[in-house]
Amino acid sequence: MRCFDRSHRPWRQSAVCLLCWFVVQAVQAEEAWLQRSQAILQALEGQTRPDWLNGQSEQLDVKRQAQQVLEASQAIRAEALSTRSTTLASDQPTTSSNKPLTLLFVSFSLGESALKSIFEEASGRDDVLLVFRGPKPGQKLPALMTDLKRLLKGMNPVPNIVIDPTRFQRWSVSSVPDIVVEQGGKALLHVRGVSSLSWLDEQIKAGKQGDLGTMGDVGEITEIDLLEELKGRMAAIDWKQKQQQAIARFWEQQKFENLPAAQADRDRIIDLTITAPRDLTAPNGQLIIRTGQTVNPLDKMPFGLCLKVFDATVPAQVELIRHQSCQDKKARVMYLATQLPREDGWGNLKNLETTLKSPVYLLTPDVRSRFHLQHVPSIVEQSDHQIVIRERKLPVSSGERS
Repeated sequence: MRCFDRSHRPWRQSAVCLLCWFVVQAVQAEEAWLQRSQAILQALEGQTRPDWLNGQSEQLDVKRQAQQVLEASQAIRAEALSTRSTTLASDQPTTSSNKPLTLLFVSFSLGESALKSIFEEASGRDDVLLVFRGPKPGQKLPALMTDLKRLLKGMNPVPNIVIDPTRFQRWSVSSVPDIVVEQGGKALLHVRGVSSLSWLDEQIKAGKQGDLGTMGDVGEITEIDLLEELKGRMAAIDWKQKQQQAIARFWEQQKFENLPAAQADRDRIIDLTITAPRDLTAPNGQLIIRTGQTVNPLDKMPFGLCLKVFDATVPAQVELIRHQSCQDKKARVMYLATQLPREDGWGNLKNLETTLKSPVYLLTPDVRSRFHLQHVPSIVEQSDHQIVIRERKLPVSSGERS
């Protein structure tokens, strides 16, 4: 929901004070006074904010799709083709980084017969990487894997194959076949319309370098560009709608600390005085409390807060708690709602804060337990050297929500 303002030293001191009297109810818990101070402070200083503005679910969906692209390359080899390791689209080439790597860009538009010949020639060549851009339009990655496995059946070893649209974009590959010999991130040789690796080897031996142009027939790339596909899907998302849906989901899924309405006016006292069963020392060894010493934290530090706890779905409780006064006029008033209307939760919260002219926080299980809260509306504040919880019954004319 919200975070408490850490700039208010009295609240910070009071939060530490809370530690001292509620953690030590059991004899075994006296060491936890210091150890749990930060945890209690954090628990009292608010709850985790919802992640409702970043389109997280949609981003995760895109990430999953991108991960499928990487896993597809692995599946070609790992599942049914070979026991040899595979090259993922995001990994380094199979050759050492100081050696040239031949990228042979291919597509099913070349025909299965031509593709199978290319696969056979690339078989056993760790310096050659066969690159596909993605699946065909409307085709799922598993179907693409099935097609590749069929062409690679019986081939041993299988060639290095990846699905990597980033390389198509990097080297501006718009037709196939296309060969790029890269080294150190630069293209040593680039030629289009050729798929023969033996011909390529001869050119390299002859010292050919640079862009050799188009040396044969080229065809279109049948497969989709997965990167552009994902970008298109992201652009098509109505982020404002997703944001509103995320906001609605937050309130639908929010767990409230519901408390029954008070049936009678009742004041309950919490005595914070404790007796230390043994010496309690700080981490630096400084003695804090001796064995048998009786301590009331309120003697050393005032509570400094007036907690108003109420059910925000009951208008009568809101009105009562709004006009109910705290005995300590110097105490900082803090409103804790046990629940809020789930429909238009953020709008209702804004209206409630406008009415009360103050921030409103959700009651947490930790605070409910530490103050032994039982009914609402109620006020928690200091009275002399004790904490008093004042439960108040609604006037009969106010009624309860139906």
